Amino acid sequence: MTRTAKRYEDLSTEEKIKKIERRIKVLFREIPAEKRQFVDALIYQYAVTTVTLERLVNELNNGDILEDFTNGKQQFRRESSALRGYNTTIKTFSTLVNQLVAQLPEPEKKSAGQELMNFATTKPKAVSCV
Repeated sequence: MTRTAKRYEDLSTEEKIKKIERRIKVLFREIPAEKRQFVDALIYQYAVTTVTLERLVNELNNGDILEDFTNGKQQFRRESSALRGYNTTIKTFSTLVNQLVAQLPEPEKKSAGQELMNFATTKPKAVSCV
């Protein structure tokens, strides 16, 4: 069977989440069994949050960060719902990164924390799918 390259942007939301999970789980392969379920849940939330941030950034880049709002006779501009969602989600993302890094053995914390942040701030490459 031949493998064809599939761009990250063309993956479904669920495929993106699974891809991120696989990449991040490698950092935590030495986690003791008693922490595994907790760490796996954090990794899943990290992946979901990362994909959500990507979607919100795309929406912000293709739209306005301010929107016109009417409340009765009052009209004013306010931050868009995408911007509010992004601001909330980035806080959640930061908390998840800190929680994941805290689960690592001391020598691995700095490099893994940096790797998690790099992962989230680096544009994804195309992936191969069967």
